[in-house]
Amino acid sequence: MLLILLILLIPLILVYNLTMPDLPEKETLNQLFNEDEKFPVVEEGEPQISKEIEPLVQKLEKEIYLSKPITDDYGQPLVSPPAPQNPKITLPVTKSTYAFGLAQGITESVRWLAEWCLRIIKIFGPRAIFREEKNTQSGS
Repeated sequence: MLLILLILLIPLILVYNLTMPDLPEKETLNQLFNEDEKFPVVEEGEPQISKEIEPLVQKLEKEIYLSKPITDDYGQPLVSPPAPQNPKITLPVTKSTYAFGLAQGITESVRWLAEWCLRIIKIFGPRAIFREEKNTQSGS
Protein backbone atom coordinates (compact mmCIF):
# COMPACT_ATOMS: atom_id res chain seq x y z
CA MET A 1 0.00 0.00 0.00
CA LEU A 2 2.76 2.44 0.96
CA LEU A 3 4.75 1.52 -2.13
CA ILE A 4 1.79 2.30 -4.39
CA LEU A 5 1.27 5.63 -2.66
CA LEU A 6 4.92 6.54 -3.16
CA ILE A 7 4.82 5.51 -6.82
CA LEU A 8 1.83 7.81 -7.35
CA LEU A 9 3.23 10.77 -5.38
CA ILE A 10 6.78 10.89 -6.78
CA PRO A 11 5.70 11.97 -10.33
CA LEU A 12 3.42 14.62 -8.83
CA ILE A 13 6.22 16.01 -6.69
CA LEU A 14 8.60 16.07 -9.65
CA VAL A 15 6.05 17.84 -11.87
CA TYR A 16 5.33 20.38 -9.12
CA ASN A 17 9.05 21.10 -8.62
CA LEU A 18 9.63 21.53 -12.34
CA THR A 19 6.67 23.84 -12.87
CA MET A 20 7.19 25.90 -9.70
CA PRO A 21 10.59 27.60 -9.75
CA ASP A 22 12.08 29.10 -6.60
CA LEU A 23 10.20 32.37 -6.32
CA PRO A 24 9.23 34.57 -3.42
CA GLU A 25 6.12 33.51 -1.56
CA LYS A 26 3.80 36.13 -3.08
CA GLU A 27 4.97 35.33 -6.61
CA THR A 28 4.23 31.65 -5.95
CA LEU A 29 0.73 32.63 -4.81
CA ASN A 30 0.29 34.63 -8.01
CA GLN A 31 1.02 31.51 -10.05
CA LEU A 32 -1.54 29.47 -8.12
CA PHE A 33 -4.45 31.91 -8.54
CA ASN A 34 -6.05 33.37 -11.66
CA GLU A 35 -5.64 36.98 -12.80
CA ASP A 36 -8.47 38.38 -10.66
CA GLU A 37 -7.04 36.94 -7.45
CA LYS A 38 -3.38 37.96 -7.83
CA PHE A 39 -1.47 39.50 -4.94
CA PRO A 40 0.72 42.30 -6.29
CA VAL A 41 4.13 42.72 -4.69
CA VAL A 42 4.40 46.22 -3.25
CA GLU A 43 7.51 47.53 -1.53
CA GLU A 44 6.93 50.25 1.00
CA GLY A 45 9.44 53.02 1.63
CA GLU A 46 9.49 55.92 4.07
CA PRO A 47 6.00 57.27 4.81
CA GLN A 48 5.19 60.53 3.05
CA ILE A 49 4.41 63.40 5.41
CA SER A 50 2.37 66.31 4.10
CA LYS A 51 3.82 69.80 4.39
CA GLU A 52 1.03 70.86 6.77
CA ILE A 53 1.89 68.16 9.31
CA GLU A 54 5.68 68.23 8.87
CA PRO A 55 6.35 71.01 11.45
CA LEU A 56 4.33 69.12 14.06
CA VAL A 57 6.07 65.80 13.53
CA GLN A 58 9.64 65.28 14.61
CA LYS A 59 11.75 62.16 14.63
CA LEU A 60 12.90 61.27 18.14
CA GLU A 61 15.91 59.09 18.71
CA LYS A 62 16.98 59.09 22.32
CA GLU A 63 18.12 56.48 24.79
CA ILE A 64 15.60 55.40 27.40
CA TYR A 65 17.03 54.96 30.90
CA LEU A 66 15.25 52.70 33.33
CA SER A 67 15.34 53.44 37.05
CA LYS A 68 15.37 49.75 37.93
CA PRO A 69 15.67 46.57 35.87
CA ILE A 70 12.56 44.90 34.45
CA THR A 71 12.10 41.40 35.86
CA ASP A 72 9.95 38.41 34.95
CA ASP A 73 7.59 36.50 37.27
CA TYR A 74 10.51 34.64 38.88
CA GLY A 75 12.58 37.75 39.59
CA GLN A 76 15.08 37.21 36.78
CA PRO A 77 16.08 40.47 35.03
CA LEU A 78 14.76 40.80 31.48
CA VAL A 79 16.03 44.26 30.66
CA SER A 80 18.63 46.06 32.72
CA PRO A 81 19.56 49.73 32.59
CA PRO A 82 22.38 50.56 30.16
CA ALA A 83 25.89 51.05 31.45
CA PRO A 84 27.28 54.58 31.62
CA GLN A 85 28.67 55.76 28.31
CA ASN A 86 32.14 56.89 29.42
CA PRO A 87 33.21 54.93 32.49
CA LYS A 88 36.70 55.24 33.93
CA ILE A 89 38.83 52.16 33.31
CA THR A 90 41.11 51.32 36.23
CA LEU A 91 44.16 49.39 35.10
CA PRO A 92 45.26 46.48 37.33
CA VAL A 93 48.73 47.98 37.93
CA THR A 94 50.19 51.11 39.47
CA LYS A 95 52.37 53.54 37.53
CA SER A 96 55.54 52.17 39.13
CA THR A 97 54.58 48.54 38.35
CA TYR A 98 53.77 49.60 34.79
CA ALA A 99 57.18 51.25 34.33
CA PHE A 100 58.89 48.26 35.95
CA GLY A 101 57.02 45.84 33.65
CA LEU A 102 58.00 47.70 30.47
CA ALA A 103 61.68 47.43 31.51
CA GLN A 104 61.51 43.62 31.89
CA GLY A 105 62.35 41.02 29.25
CA ILE A 106 59.78 39.44 26.96
CA THR A 107 59.81 36.18 28.91
CA GLU A 108 58.43 37.87 32.04
CA SER A 109 54.66 37.92 32.58
CA VAL A 110 54.76 41.37 34.17
CA ARG A 111 56.09 42.68 30.84
CA TRP A 112 53.03 41.40 29.01
CA LEU A 113 50.72 42.80 31.66
CA ALA A 114 52.36 46.18 31.12
CA GLU A 115 52.06 45.79 27.33
CA TRP A 116 48.36 45.00 27.70
CA CYS A 117 47.95 48.10 29.87
CA LEU A 118 49.74 50.15 27.18
CA ARG A 119 47.25 48.84 24.63
CA ILE A 120 44.29 49.80 26.84
CA ILE A 121 45.80 53.28 27.32
CA LYS A 122 46.14 53.69 23.54
CA ILE A 123 42.56 52.54 22.92
CA PHE A 124 40.76 54.45 25.69
CA GLY A 125 43.11 57.40 26.23
CA PRO A 126 42.34 59.53 29.30
CA ARG A 127 39.55 57.19 30.46
CA ALA A 128 42.18 54.59 31.43
CA ILE A 129 43.69 55.36 34.85
CA PHE A 130 46.29 53.51 36.90
CA ARG A 131 45.46 51.85 40.19
CA GLU A 132 46.41 54.00 43.15
CA GLU A 133 49.55 53.03 45.04
CA LYS A 134 48.99 51.85 48.57
CA ASN A 135 51.31 53.16 51.22
CA THR A 136 52.73 50.14 53.04
CA GLN A 137 54.25 51.94 55.99
CA SER A 138 54.13 49.72 59.02
CA GLY A 139 54.14 51.21 62.49
CA SER A 140 56.75 49.75 64.87
